[in-house]
Amino acid sequence: MVNCPPFKSIIPIQVRFNDVDVLGHVSNTVYQNYYDAGKLHYFEEVLPDMDYISKGVIAASVKIDYLKPIFMKTRILVETHVTHIGNKSLTMEHQLVEEFSGEILSTCTVVLVCFDFKTQKSIPLPEAWKKQIMIYDTDVLVKTE
Repeated sequence: MVNCPPFKSIIPIQVRFNDVDVLGHVSNTVYQNYYDAGKLHYFEEVLPDMDYISKGVIAASVKIDYLKPIFMKTRILVETHVTHIGNKSLTMEHQLVEEFSGEILSTCTVVLVCFDFKTQKSIPLPEAWKKQIMIYDTDVLVKTE
């Protein structure tokens, strides 16, 4: 995520007591929950009609880098955007940022596949979804799969 455009979808995250491990920082097992909150916030902003019952997205790949520890009283933001759109998938990038300093604490790249939950099969991303994402994230690269 070098030289990425500014993130538009930003949501604050409250670090909860049970997020912190015996070492005093947020457990690495909790980061995915933070990134999922960012993903949900993004889709509520960009694709509010996605129903998650008949058609939605599922994760095919997740990569998280832990750059600096997050502690109980750290005020963090999840920043999210889509960087690539394919025929059946999209790539979403997130970062956890310290709210006041802007320091990047963690990064995450997720490949999401459009999925029909009734047939249990991947399907092409709807053109309307692609259009809405490209309007919101103007630097999205469209690729063919």
